[in-house]
Amino acid sequence: MLGLSLTRVEADQWIALRSHFGIEGFYCRSGIEGVHEKGGVEGRIDYFRRNHFVPVPEVASLGELNEAVEQSDRQDDTRRIGALPRAVAEHFALEQPLLMPLP
Repeated sequence: MLGLSLTRVEADQWIALRSHFGIEGFYCRSGIEGVHEKGGVEGRIDYFRRNHFVPVPEVASLGELNEAVEQSDRQDDTRRIGALPRAVAEHFALEQPLLMPLP
């Protein structure tokens, strides 16, 4: 890099959301140094989208869509990721006590 100093400007809506939920902002490093940091999370979101929302579900109401999402989420709870020893729900059960309560 040419000695450029990158500064991050957060959107007001993001600042409000972070403040409301007590989230500490963490940002991936830019460029080649941070290329490995984003893929894991984005890959999991994309996996869920491809496997549960492609093709787009045909529903008659928001309530029906919410039920379809909940059913997909319950189905995904039994999935094992790679060679990990526990299913998704088992990993969440270990992590859940460490999460802050919602405001």
